[in-house]
Amino acid sequence: MSRHHYGSRLREFTENGFRMLSLENELIRVELRIDNGGEFSSFLYKPSDTDFLWHRPVAPRKAPVQSRPRGIDEHVFNDRYLGGWQECFPNGGTSVVYKNAQLPFHGELLSLDFSLKVLRDTPDEVSVLLSVETMRMPFLLEKQLCLRSGSSVLEIKETMTNLSDQVLDTMWGQHPAFGPPFVDDSCRIDFPSCRCTTERSEPWPESKIHYAVEFDWPNAPLRDGGFRDLSVIPAPDARLTELVFLHGFNEGWYGVTNGNKKVGFGLRWDASLFPYLWFWQVFGGFSDYPWFRRNYNFALEPFSSFPESGLLKAIENGTALRFGPHETKETTILAVAYAGRERINRITETGEVL
Repeated sequence: MSRHHYGSRLREFTENGFRMLSLENELIRVELRIDNGGEFSSFLYKPSDTDFLWHRPVAPRKAPVQSRPRGIDEHVFNDRYLGGWQECFPNGGTSVVYKNAQLPFHGELLSLDFSLKVLRDTPDEVSVLLSVETMRMPFLLEKQLCLRSGSSVLEIKETMTNLSDQVLDTMWGQHPAFGPPFVDDSCRIDFPSCRCTTERSEPWPESKIHYAVEFDWPNAPLRDGGFRDLSVIPAPDARLTELVFLHGFNEGWYGVTNGNKKVGFGLRWDASLFPYLWFWQVFGGFSDYPWFRRNYNFALEPFSSFPESGLLKAIENGTALRFGPHETKETTILAVAYAGRERINRITETGEVL
């Protein structure tokens, strides 16, 4: 790891029993739990000391190896969920049985131990390769992270390979969740024009948006009449819990901007591979397990498929992501921090914020 202490640099360390990796430069520092699905535990914008990601208000507890892979059902997943940014594959949402394999809630990657290879380690640029094979399905994920000196853009290049000679259906998604102190009721979401749906597995008891309806972003029809602007983040006392699926956008990008701090986080992705965006919201809602109204957070999750009832439903509705024998799919995701704005108009293919 880096011997220099300036410019772009890498650091490997241990925290709460987890093997950790950080990539850092003058503007941002990102941290990952290598042996917990390679999940991003922090994405910090250094000039304002703003961590964009949500941190669940519980102490991190490392699961013993013999108990993994975690997440056979939603309860096991929620017991171990710490917030941050995970990758979901080959399932999204409810655990299902597919080709005699029980696929966990949100997939297999969540607790697997990634291998780590340093590709470049200079003050000008650092890059690493994280890789892992799933256990219940025959896939190899290779994820290359790159951070350059003076840049607030983290480049994530991924390849997913079917290691078998069979045609296999999957769901593939990114699961970044945002929370305080970055998130407050001055936050606004900028996103391309699109359609939205609340067609999901079942109605949620504390949802205020009509169930199983389609509408134009961002105006969601409410059960009691009127509309809610989904681009406006409500206050912590809103007592809202919602799940909305966005689709039909021509470009994959969004920006979440805190109007008080004038700082924001943006994501850019391939909308042809991830044509859906899951918008999960727990704004002081969900009075029972697992949140007990302790949460103020939301997630904006680029996904190949929907809904949250898992792969079998995605196959049924024609949104499952299909891999041919030994097929590899490649994609690039850009995560960017920005400042000095209250709203944005677009994030380009190079990560420029307009």
